[in-house]
Amino acid sequence: MRSFINIYFLALFLFQSHSALSQKLNATIESDSILIGKELFYKIDVNLEKKQAIIFPDSASFVPFELLSETKVDTIQSNNGFIFSKSYAITSFDEGEYIIPKIKVQIGDKLFSTDSKKIKVNMVEVDTTKQGLYEIKPSFDDFSTLEIIKLGLVSNYLKLLSIILLILVIILFRKKIVNFFNPILNIKPTLSPLELANKRIIKLEKFETKSNSDIKHFYSELIFLLRCFLNKEIYSRALESTTNELISGLNNLRELKLFAIPKKSINRIQEILNRADLVKFAKFLPQRHISQNDLKSIKEEISILSSLIPEPSEEQKLKDLNYQKETIKRLRNARIKIVLFSIVGSSILLFIFSGFINGFQYTFDKITLNENLKLSEKVWVKSEYGSPGVFIESPDALIRLNDDLQFLFDDFNLDSQFYFSNSNNSIELFISNYSTKDKIEPDNFQSILEYKLDDLELKGLYNLLVTFEEFETNNKASGVVISGSSDYKIDKNKSRQGKYSVVGFLTETGFKTIVLLQHDLRYLDKIGERILRSIDVLKEKKK
Repeated sequence: MRSFINIYFLALFLFQSHSALSQKLNATIESDSILIGKELFYKIDVNLEKKQAIIFPDSASFVPFELLSETKVDTIQSNNGFIFSKSYAITSFDEGEYIIPKIKVQIGDKLFSTDSKKIKVNMVEVDTTKQGLYEIKPSFDDFSTLEIIKLGLVSNYLKLLSIILLILVIILFRKKIVNFFNPILNIKPTLSPLELANKRIIKLEKFETKSNSDIKHFYSELIFLLRCFLNKEIYSRALESTTNELISGLNNLRELKLFAIPKKSINRIQEILNRADLVKFAKFLPQRHISQNDLKSIKEEISILSSLIPEPSEEQKLKDLNYQKETIKRLRNARIKIVLFSIVGSSILLFIFSGFINGFQYTFDKITLNENLKLSEKVWVKSEYGSPGVFIESPDALIRLNDDLQFLFDDFNLDSQFYFSNSNNSIELFISNYSTKDKIEPDNFQSILEYKLDDLELKGLYNLLVTFEEFETNNKASGVVISGSSDYKIDKNKSRQGKYSVVGFLTETGFKTIVLLQHDLRYLDKIGERILRSIDVLKEKKK
């Protein structure tokens, strides 16, 4: 029983795998019956989630049919991955019913087969008007939002990397950046005169006086901290006065009752100042216990004098607060100016450097995100428009026009029309596929194309200069091109110079046209030339 269950699940797994893989490969034909010698288009589509090596069949695979021509592999991105398509033009010169055998296609290292197709070859013309010959090609709007975002990221990966790098720098140095632009966060509070004096006293208490120079340095620091304290809190000329001048000033403050400094404190300060003068100028070397007592005395006197200092008034506190705010504001503005000047200076230098390398006009257009420059440098889309249609490369995929059709002919049916333009319509591209019951003579085809010029005038083109030339595609298909310069009417009082091109290809069942309209603006010539160079059509065998 257990073996039976294992065999069942194995068979189910193999069946599902085969079903899933078979969905990768699909073959379609335009009709199940043709005239003798008439071309029949056989198309193979391979749907894959990611790109793989694909080997399509050769001419021997279509026996008993003969292979007339084949197209290059066309790659289209879809919501589920990629669609690789290739079309074959085959025919038979014998009447009867035939079967196109299963066609083998190698995907990676595996072989897959299409379904066989039954084809009837007739001696008389077959009415194909009731048959669905052409499948509707999905428009660009059918792409998912995620797919469009992916294409945008691929074409702008340098900008994306720059943004990611900038974000990482901001995250890593966020504290320094915040502190730089907010001085309040990184300004250390100012020590009061008493706190600053005590800090210096603690440092001197740890100071070792091992040599004569150490003793001299000790007294220099001791007297300096005392003078700094007196200068800030009691006597504003303490730093610039001699010993006698300083003592005289303190006595005057006491006598005038401007500050209640004890006479005993003045005497002790005078004694220490005199001893310090002897050390500095007379090379007097006091014993260690004397210097330590002087340090202790200064510490006590500073404490006594601090207790006698009155509290600052509310007016003084407000004045100090306003001064602090003004200082912070001035510091912040100074730092912002530094950053702005740095950014502007760096930008100017980069612009000049890039201008010498790439040209100043190109650099300016790159900075200002010129749309036409972006179109010329982005990843272009190459696809087929019509079935069979025109292969062309364009900045974006053309959309199918269903309602607002243009360039119509009374005597011919417009099977499909596709359109592309930039935001201001300074470049427009139309691809049209026409069909007719009667065969068009090559000599009359040029006159048919001339009717397009009337439609161009309705679109606002005037002063048209017309030239006729032969047009040959990359795969040697022949056509006709009508081109020249023209003026484009922008509004009632404004016009712009430009040019136009009308390319036509005659087929046995109708004809195809490509209309390219472009204003005389930067980069549009480059875009137009690239579009025209990319045109390819399937060559039909002339009967």
